[in-house]
Amino acid sequence: MKKLFLSLVLVLLTSVSSYADGIVSQIVSAPIFANGTVRNIPSGINIYLQTDNINGLDFMNPSVIGYGIPPGGSLEVELIGGFERNPNVPLDDRSLLLTVGAPQQGLPEKAGGHKISEGENENTFVITPTGPDGMIPERLESPAKGVAFDQVQQRGIKIIHIGRHFAFISRGERGVIEVRFKDQGGNVIARGRGELEFLSQPRPQAFPTNITHDQRNHNWQRLGPGQVVGVAKGTLPIPLLLFDKNEGIGNMGVFGAGVLSNHQLAEMSYKIPKELRRYNGGLILKDRNGDGFLSPRDDVIIGGIVNEVPDGATGFQVVTPLVREKPFLSKPTIDFNQRAGKNLGGSIMQVVYIAGDKLGFYRITFSLLERFGDVTSPDGSSVTYTMVVE
Repeated sequence: MKKLFLSLVLVLLTSVSSYADGIVSQIVSAPIFANGTVRNIPSGINIYLQTDNINGLDFMNPSVIGYGIPPGGSLEVELIGGFERNPNVPLDDRSLLLTVGAPQQGLPEKAGGHKISEGENENTFVITPTGPDGMIPERLESPAKGVAFDQVQQRGIKIIHIGRHFAFISRGERGVIEVRFKDQGGNVIARGRGELEFLSQPRPQAFPTNITHDQRNHNWQRLGPGQVVGVAKGTLPIPLLLFDKNEGIGNMGVFGAGVLSNHQLAEMSYKIPKELRRYNGGLILKDRNGDGFLSPRDDVIIGGIVNEVPDGATGFQVVTPLVREKPFLSKPTIDFNQRAGKNLGGSIMQVVYIAGDKLGFYRITFSLLERFGDVTSPDGSSVTYTMVVE
């Protein structure tokens, strides 16, 4: 496969409204902070990349090779507007991390063969290869322990994570970021720019995560028709990192949460409120009375599920797994990983997915309501996982 930095379209952007274009697919909150994009809070963000040929979430497919940096070239990430620099935090490997996919499998400096430093202005990161061959995308693999067990290993740069150490604070209404790949002569060979609107106040958050199972990739899992993700050989339950509405920079979790599929709801003779019928895959609920079971009539509705499946597919379903005949509801992150739980807080909810009968991509989007328990609430945070039935 040709190296992706050789086959890109350069896009100049003039719009002042929200956008993401060129090699930038989207800019979102980093999946380890409750308030990564809240106004006047330290910035924790993820910049998703893409190419002109493979856009959006499809670029996260591990069968697609990510970016590299040519010999003598560089990658620049400039926070153009909406970000206030904290001069006490250097722009280095502690404040930016390259990753090879979503959920993010980190590519630290030593493993990636690169160095991160400050550019021509105080708001620009510069990533430069440390070896004479540059950063060859096919060779860029995360050193995370569980990567060796992935069905298909992610390779190449796909996401840029800013905010490990907080070098910036989000100010004003929105932030603008530009990403530029340059060749040895300093010529821009690929460019993208994106804008994100800062939240005026905190809200509940759901993120993809690979905290469980030694940072294995739970996204883009592969299985056969009718098989169950989390049961079939080589597959794992799908995890979501959950944060309740957090003031400041705390990361409080959502505990006792799980899902009921539309099929399960129908078996309970429960009619989904018309305000929530956008959720064609089921509801996310939080156990209210502590009995360890979920009921749409007794517990708090906190979100829902949207399925996008191949035409004509049947039999697909998202469910909460059972452990000792009780639903395995969300628990503190520390129960899954001591280090992550101590550093991040939050909670993790795991689900399993019954694949449909047709081959193709099955996308499952989990959305949290901005206001838990209010069926009129709009969606707030959302996360999408893709499963491949083959």
